[in-house]
Amino acid sequence: MWGSDASNIWAVGGGDTTLKWNGSAWSSQSSGTPQFLYGAWGSDASNIWAVGEDGIILKWKGSARYSQTSGTTQSLNSIWGSDASNIWVVGDGGTILTWNGGAWSSQSSGTTQSLWSVWGRDTSNIWAVGDGGSILKWNGSAWSSQSSGTTQSLRSVWGSDGSNIWAVGVAGTILHYSQP
Repeated sequence: MWGSDASNIWAVGGGDTTLKWNGSAWSSQSSGTPQFLYGAWGSDASNIWAVGEDGIILKWKGSARYSQTSGTTQSLNSIWGSDASNIWVVGDGGTILTWNGGAWSSQSSGTTQSLWSVWGRDTSNIWAVGDGGSILKWNGSAWSSQSSGTTQSLRSVWGSDGSNIWAVGVAGTILHYSQP
């Protein structure tokens, strides 16, 4: 799910399930694909992105939907951006893609573990988590592996700022990164 405000919330799922909340009711939005969509993010209410199975990337711009070429057949699990020209996607097999406002390109993650979630504070402080306790951090020029202290799969990451990052995973795993 992603929303810009209480009247513009998007939810994605499987079998052409894409829903939009307008402040009072949900309406179905055709994704144009039977593939599962796993993540959504937007830069504003008129620029919404969704990612999913087999490398699918969709963009809603106002009332029109556009399919993007991702360059991968790996499933894409999560999407986050700082603005419409700086977007990151993570997925199976350590896949990381970035959007520069005009094209998608692949980034080296240094792992083959599936990545399940991505979140950032800004374009130089981005975190991704995944299988085997994988934690990666983008510093503005490269991804580096971070010690998690667990081999449990991590499913979601979020932070209140660049110094307080939380990750959660299977078997009740909760991790907190704190930098003074």
